Amino acid sequence: MPSPRDDDERSGYGTRRGWRAPKGAGGQGRRRHRAPAPRPPLPADGATDAPDPAGSAARIARLAALGNDDAAALDAEGLPAPGAPDVLPAGLRALGALVRQARETADAADDRADQTAERRTRDASRAQRRIERAEEREARQAAKAAHEQGERQRLSGELERAHARLTQVAAERDRLRELAEGEGRQESGHDDAQVAGLLARVADLESQLVDRAVALEELTDAREAAEAEREHLRGAARRLRRLALEAGSADVDLVDPDDHGPLAVDDLPYVRTVLQAVELAAAHAEHLVYTDRAFSSARTAPYDEPRKLLRDLVALDRVAAAWAVEGGVGRPIRDVALAQQLDWADDVSATARNQNAREYRFTHQGRPLWAGPHVRVATGRGLQRTCRIYLALVKGGEPDLAGLPRGVYVGPVGRHLSDSTSG
Repeated sequence: MPSPRDDDERSGYGTRRGWRAPKGAGGQGRRRHRAPAPRPPLPADGATDAPDPAGSAARIARLAALGNDDAAALDAEGLPAPGAPDVLPAGLRALGALVRQARETADAADDRADQTAERRTRDASRAQRRIERAEEREARQAAKAAHEQGERQRLSGELERAHARLTQVAAERDRLRELAEGEGRQESGHDDAQVAGLLARVADLESQLVDRAVALEELTDAREAAEAEREHLRGAARRLRRLALEAGSADVDLVDPDDHGPLAVDDLPYVRTVLQAVELAAAHAEHLVYTDRAFSSARTAPYDEPRKLLRDLVALDRVAAAWAVEGGVGRPIRDVALAQQLDWADDVSATARNQNAREYRFTHQGRPLWAGPHVRVATGRGLQRTCRIYLALVKGGEPDLAGLPRGVYVGPVGRHLSDSTSG
């Protein structure tokens, strides 16, 4: 009869029914945990599977230093396996096909580049022709406006002379009428023939008065028509100037320096960003001084109506012209700004400036300036609806600004600087 030990030796250790290997020990009941093998990465959308590294396409790609796309295209040709008799001719044919395809692609790219360059050249030529036509039309309009201005001045002078003559004739008629009366006849000693002559003269003068009144009315109508024509010509000149600037002309004034009428937004060229408005206004400014802070702040300003900003910058240049007069203009600069339809603020609060010194301080030629007077271009909800132009008025005699000439200096443009209203 076999012993229990023989049974253990025959069946092996740990094979008895009901026996379970201790946790963590060896044995048949142990579950072996192996790290899963890494899965190959899935190809990206649109990516081409790489050729077999041991295949003919991969070897030729390595020898020819081809990129992944060209290697995949070469593999798509179905080259024979390495060592096959026809692998070399097939590889050369496939390389030739790749070269032809690359040459065709390059030729197509060159053709597109040539077409783009030709199209741009045509666009530039058309823009130049538009500029030339606009300049010719503006010259004709300017000549016509000058003629109309001279005609208006002539009519004004003639109208004034007609008024004076009318007054003179009326006075002469009244004097003669008094002489023709009985009381005047006795005092002057005139006989009936003289009185009859005086009465005839009065009738003639009254007829002249009627003629003069008609002529005066005609001259008034002609002068009003000349003024209306002049305003029409000025409007046409503004539109032509705007078209020329939008077409890229660099020799056209942003506004007519002799046109002192109120500026309109629609008369100015279209600008897409705050920075474009500042750069265009600065290029045509005659009196305003633009600091580096004006451009850096405009570069990140989110205001979405830059054309309105351009209008206020042009109007500010006229305000700067008044400020540049030594000794002042005889009235507050605020009145000059209001006359240019600017929403002017004389200063900011000292608290806001002290608490936010880094925002309100800017420099020009190494001299420190502080933003104070400003123009409220727009006040709305959100950064895209709010815009400010902060300025520094330099009188020219400040000790800490020695060497900085008198003028209006443009500081931050765009965002509303921090104060009690901005939270």
